[in-house]
Amino acid sequence: MGESFPLPRVPPAMKTAPQLDSAPVPAAPAVAKPPSVVRLREILSSYYDRSTALALGLLGFDIVLFAGGQYLVLGGSSLPRQLLGGALTTLAIIRLFIIGHDACHGSLTDHAALNKVLGRIAFLPSLTPFSLWRVGHNVVHHGFNNLKGRDFVWEPLDPKEFSSLSRGRRLLERVYRSAFGPLPYYLLEIWWRRLYYPGRANAPGKRGEFFWDSTLVTAFAAGWIAWLVVGGLAGGGAAHLALVLNVGFLVPFLVWNWTVGFVVYLHHTHPDVVWYADKSAWLKAQGILHGTVRYRIKPWWNWILHNIMEHAAHHLDSRIPLYRLKAAQATLARLVPEIPVVELSMRTYWRSVRECKLFDFERRRWVGFPRDARNEG
Repeated sequence: MGESFPLPRVPPAMKTAPQLDSAPVPAAPAVAKPPSVVRLREILSSYYDRSTALALGLLGFDIVLFAGGQYLVLGGSSLPRQLLGGALTTLAIIRLFIIGHDACHGSLTDHAALNKVLGRIAFLPSLTPFSLWRVGHNVVHHGFNNLKGRDFVWEPLDPKEFSSLSRGRRLLERVYRSAFGPLPYYLLEIWWRRLYYPGRANAPGKRGEFFWDSTLVTAFAAGWIAWLVVGGLAGGGAAHLALVLNVGFLVPFLVWNWTVGFVVYLHHTHPDVVWYADKSAWLKAQGILHGTVRYRIKPWWNWILHNIMEHAAHHLDSRIPLYRLKAAQATLARLVPEIPVVELSMRTYWRSVRECKLFDFERRRWVGFPRDARNEG
């Protein structure tokens, strides 16, 4: 017989189940729920304090800046002085518009009638009809930002919509979503179609003030151009007149259109910002709060732009005046740290331009244009 090996000893069956530690397992820490929009507005209401004297001072400074720029354009004895005048004119247009934007929201001063007067004055150099801007911006954009079908400002197309467009329209959409796009987009899609004597398809109604506000900016533009023509002819021949008109009016107006298109694009277009096609999902996600981006910029840029880049606080509650926005934004950032904060640079802008072409509303993400663009030039 072969050699035998001992079998391994099997332990007796356990008569009772092993006893586990009876100490209670600590529950996972609860995730703090962010305050509601209503509660956040209650907290930020402490920044509603308005100063008529400060508002008038800001408006007066920017009007003087505009007039000084125009003086250099017409009276400048050299091209550099005239170009400086054009730059100051452009800067004044931007700053005056932001003041008018505040007046349009009723947050510039405590006086509703005064806000309407100051807003119309401040909007003149940018040729913006006050009442039409108020409806499109205050009611539509602020009421439903990032909700498709309601907010038309930089509203993205989904891939199916884009594919159904004509060849020419697809090409135009590609131009709009390029780095150069803010200029033609705002000039054509916003100012021309919706603000300046809008046609029946784009007009928000038939109020008389829409017509008269468009007429007001037309009269201002006509007077502005006539003044430059007279001054340009007095200072030289046709070449001098062409220079004056371009540096004193056309270029500042075009740069202004690019600037406002660029700033609004930055506020609501970013790879981390979601758009919604369903209102219930938009409400649940607090789209009015999370549909915007806060950009970090240099303090002097904040001064130049009247704090308009402190946009999350403004979008949450437009009753906060521009001269209180910085403090309000700091409070909001502590309460809702989830709001995207981005360092503004050419790199971050190029990232948005590169990635944010179309929006897939089912997957809630930005996607690019179709790769095959051979038939679209």
